Parts: sequence; C-alpha cells; structure tokens
Amino acid sequence: MPSLQSKRAAYELPDGAEFLVGGFRTSFTCPAKNGYFADVDNNCQIFHVCNVVTHADGNTEVQQYSFLCGNQTVFNQLSLTCAFAEEAVPCQNAPDFFYVNDNIGVETAPFLTDNDVQRAAQLIPSYKAKA
Repeated sequence: MPSLQSKRAAYELPDGAEFLVGGFRTSFTCPAKNGYFADVDNNCQIFHVCNVVTHADGNTEVQQYSFLCGNQTVFNQLSLTCAFAEEAVPCQNAPDFFYVNDNIGVETAPFLTDNDVQRAAQLIPSYKAKA
C-alpha cells in the first residue's frame, strides 16, 4: 500500500539566521500539497517550500525546504515573496491565503484574482493608507 513520507531539509538555515530571527521554533510541517508557505510560528520571517513527490512504487514523499527572509522583511503569503511588513498580509492572516498556491502551474488560472487582491487590501497597512 502506498504511504506518505516526509523528507525534511527544514530549518537548515544559513549561519547567523538566529541573529535576524532570534530563537526560532521548528514546528511547521508541510501540508500534503505543493507551494510556498509562511511560518506563522516564526512571525513569517521564515517560509517553506513544500514539494510532493510520488515515486514509482506509489509512495508519496513531501519534501520541505526552509528559507529566511531578508533583514526587516517577512513572507507575504499573497505575493509569495518577502516584503516589508507594512506591504504584506499580516502574518496571523497568512494561512487564510495558503490557497494562492493552488494556481501555481495552472496555465489557464491567473496568479491572483481581483477578489484575492481586494481581500488582502483590507488587511495590508500600506494598501489601507492609500484608500
């Protein structure tokens, strides 16, 4: 019977990462789907790339890779990039935008819809200031 395994290169961050992030929690586990995911437990200063691989024997493996955003930036779950906090979806709301990953690789789907942008605009400080 096929099984789901997890292969993690998680939290293998560059030397000095603790100086930017401080002590960090290693609690994030990839969902069984591909994409880029903000690490809410680490104030979105860390994000993860999750990759689901199905092997010839039918077993599925979830690969997890962790990355650190640059100094004074956080992972913006809307744009899937690191950005200044005032230009990003607030970290606590990042899971509400995990679905953005669903359109990666779908040629006929837009990266973001107008509805996605409008939902985020209500939360992003710099967007609210322009309204």
